[in-house]
Amino acid sequence: MTACYIILTKVKRKELTHLFVVSISITNLLESTIGLTPQLVMAAEYLVESTPLCIASSFAAFGFAITNITHLAMLSFIRTVAIKYPRQYLKYHKMFLCRITLIFVCYAYGFFWATLPIIGWSKYELDLDKKRCSLDWKLTKSNSFSFILTIFICCNILPGIVIAISLYFSTKEIRYRKARKFPQNTKTNLLEKEYLQVCFLSAVAFFFFWISYIIVGVLTLLKIDIPTQLATTTALFSKFSTVSNVLVNCYAVKSFRKQLLNVKVIQNMKAYLRVLIVCKKI
Repeated sequence: MTACYIILTKVKRKELTHLFVVSISITNLLESTIGLTPQLVMAAEYLVESTPLCIASSFAAFGFAITNITHLAMLSFIRTVAIKYPRQYLKYHKMFLCRITLIFVCYAYGFFWATLPIIGWSKYELDLDKKRCSLDWKLTKSNSFSFILTIFICCNILPGIVIAISLYFSTKEIRYRKARKFPQNTKTNLLEKEYLQVCFLSAVAFFFFWISYIIVGVLTLLKIDIPTQLATTTALFSKFSTVSNVLVNCYAVKSFRKQLLNVKVIQNMKAYLRVLIVCKKI
């Protein structure tokens, strides 16, 4: 929510990219908190069967996770269009309908896939450690394998390809302009570099935090026994994707980093640390 606060209160001119960052931050937070709800309710106990709360939280968490991936792919594509076709981008990116449509497509795509297990294609089942619900990794339903395979292709591999191709063409276009020595705007160049870094690092961070859980799921599909502790650890590790967006923006965007350091809570923490350092020296 730090990214949302900074963009909504500190940034005067809110671009399409800012709206995507806010939306990504919200989906990250909701996906993590809703996904942990059954585990927090049950505390140290194990679930015996898939309860309505468990299935509902799994549906929401899965929908927001796919929505997040779609946001990253869409954002990479938009940045490529902005770099390669700046006039067309400037013409449409401020239109309210255009902004709403692009973000709506991301949510619609995410929750389209999340709805399919509810209406019969596969199902939501107890996760490997029986502390939450997830996809039917143990293939207790006959059509679960086809669903999980389709999910991997359409919601992991395909967005990854879109992100990779978008970054390739964006980098190629920037290098082409430099080679042809087109009139350069220093501020524009810096923004383009920041956008490329944010798109690339956001995608890498998100997939990094989720890859261990995906690997555990694939091993389960191959009928390999996974220790309960490992399943729990990888599931919790995936929740760190929530903070990845803020960390990436702090690293890649100087203006964001400066605004973050000016937030009162951060300033109070810095002052407290200075006092501790002084006290230790004394």
